[in-house]
Amino acid sequence: MRQVVFKKGKVVLEEVPAPKLNNNSVLVRNLFSLISSGTELASLTFSQKPLPAKVLRYPTKLAKGLRLVKEHGLWESYKIVTGMLNAGIVPGYSSAGEVIRVGKNIKDIKKGDLVACAGANLASHAEFVVVPRNLVVRVPEGVSGEEAASTTLGAIALQGVRQADLRVGESAVVIGLGLVGQLVVQILLASGVKVIGIEPSISRIKKAQENGLVNAFRPQKNLRHKIYALTSFQGADATIITAANPNDNTIINQALEFTRKRGKVVVLGDVGLQINRLAWYEKEIDLRISTSYGPGRGDPEYEKKGIDYPYAYVRWTENRNMQAYLEMVKNKKINFLSLVGGKYSFEDAALAYRLLNSPKKPLAVLLSYSEDKEEKMPETLVVLNKEPPSLSGKIEVGIIGVGAFAQTIHLPNLARLKKNFHLRGVCTHQQVKAKYFARRYGASLATTDYHDLLADPKINLIFITTRHSSHAQIVKEALQAGKNVFVEKPLCMTEQELQEIEEIIRHPTTSVSPILTVGFNRRFSPFIERIQEIIKARRNPLLISYRVNDNYLLPSHWVNTSEGGGRVIGNACHMFDLFCYLTQSTPQEVSAFSITPKDNFYLSTDNFIASIKFKDSSLANLIYTTQGYEKFPKEYMELYSEGVTFVLEDYRRLRSYGVKANLTLPRQDKGHLQELKKLATCLYQKRWPIPWEEIYAATKLTLEVNKLIKKVP
Repeated sequence: MRQVVFKKGKVVLEEVPAPKLNNNSVLVRNLFSLISSGTELASLTFSQKPLPAKVLRYPTKLAKGLRLVKEHGLWESYKIVTGMLNAGIVPGYSSAGEVIRVGKNIKDIKKGDLVACAGANLASHAEFVVVPRNLVVRVPEGVSGEEAASTTLGAIALQGVRQADLRVGESAVVIGLGLVGQLVVQILLASGVKVIGIEPSISRIKKAQENGLVNAFRPQKNLRHKIYALTSFQGADATIITAANPNDNTIINQALEFTRKRGKVVVLGDVGLQINRLAWYEKEIDLRISTSYGPGRGDPEYEKKGIDYPYAYVRWTENRNMQAYLEMVKNKKINFLSLVGGKYSFEDAALAYRLLNSPKKPLAVLLSYSEDKEEKMPETLVVLNKEPPSLSGKIEVGIIGVGAFAQTIHLPNLARLKKNFHLRGVCTHQQVKAKYFARRYGASLATTDYHDLLADPKINLIFITTRHSSHAQIVKEALQAGKNVFVEKPLCMTEQELQEIEEIIRHPTTSVSPILTVGFNRRFSPFIERIQEIIKARRNPLLISYRVNDNYLLPSHWVNTSEGGGRVIGNACHMFDLFCYLTQSTPQEVSAFSITPKDNFYLSTDNFIASIKFKDSSLANLIYTTQGYEKFPKEYMELYSEGVTFVLEDYRRLRSYGVKANLTLPRQDKGHLQELKKLATCLYQKRWPIPWEEIYAATKLTLEVNKLIKKVP
């Protein structure tokens, strides 16, 4: 299928894999999508800026970039970041189309329904989109597809009006009569509110007046007096800011001037928020920030899983706002089509954006898509580059999941080991990224459905780097398809999953017995290899003390949710595997305790101590904390063995006592590259890089510690 992508300031119609339908979403053939002049032109301009300007625009990105430099060096970090940006920006977040398939959990929408769709990177300018149920609403009779394509913008405007909480006969000032401002004005007028508009563009003022606005002014001196004259010399009950200028702090303070004492100022647009405190204090103004489409926006439980908020307690969610807006359109309270400055075919998307940059500067432009009546499903698989002339002896890889870790670690390492590996297929749910990374690393296949990779006869190694909760299912399917598997930790999240995987390994369903390995990379680190070489001839048990000073993550972070399983399953499994490897033994007794937090800031899995006695009588102790100073080294280990002591400092420096084994490296090395070298060697020799018994023991230990800490029976 085709999709609009911004690349280096250009509008490109890209052939990409179709998005894969999931259980809580619907697959829609777009009929119309809306290009909003403000948001999308800003994204288009942003796409052509040099890297430093992009990084400085978002301080959080700068912080991540500095961490990359610390871990990978300046040049490698530069290549990683530019690679992420060069994939392109996916514009669009408001569309309407026909449902052609629904997920199995969707009961109230059916094939053939006309629906309105919302969401950045979801309701984009593409021939097909997959959108979660709570970001989709059926279009009522009497509303056209063109009108319905504005539903996202309508919900944004409606949520801003709700935040203002105005009654019939009250007054409002709307600063900025762009597309959202125009819709805000129409909604307020339909609600019986006296509206005063402020806008520098004469054409936009005229457009608002055509739709019923009586009082509108351009910015001028003594504007406050005019507004007061229209509001019984009290000021407006609320001022709604729909203008956008993030570097301008005057807009927010002007809004204060126009608003009565104890009134409300609602911010929809991206404006500077540095207020003059004394003036706000004296008026006791209520400053409110409107949350996009409404309650639910950004909540994965609501948007991704389709878990609705109780009607009695959250009356107006983002989905119900979308429905309410369409009802207003149906009842002719909103005249959206009057705001449309042009309609272009999807193939002429570049012309549509050019119109937005022209002197006409329309408020909105629609893209229309051809109505294909053929009953054919869009292809989730796109074939790209031709295969290299010679792949003899190379391991052909299909990677599932291209998140930050895969981009920064595994993909570059696979490229470094091109004598051993050839990346044949890339799968990720983001269709543009699937194609970009496939093309960047010379893969022939790009897909949004991992089953396409499992079905490819040439792929003999499946790389799984998705979120933790999906690991076990993909592992099982890959093994059953006869594929060798590398899965990032953890292998699984429940004992039942572990037993199911073991059953497949013990009783393979194909003529070949595939090899499975887990990303327990620390055992392959040069530091650990040096330690193991020295202690392998020992006669007595080991004593190991390991400390992890991890970064704090909010309880809502995906690692701490059902997707991640928490710190024990998500990260401590590394240490438990390392204990098993160093002792060359299996756990015999386990105890684990977590702190009892005084509030909900920390989870039970954030701060704990686990002690393990192994069958050879070795003892290992893990202290895991997220309470430490963030710049303090993350990992530290002391190991004691028969008159020899090793101190490992954050996989950068190994100090030894009683033996000459010191090692210092310029950069941290946790064994990721060596892990893949070992994997290649073992696949050629048809043996396991990590014996299944050790994978099983480490995973079983992880699940047991997690159970003890969470006090699960």
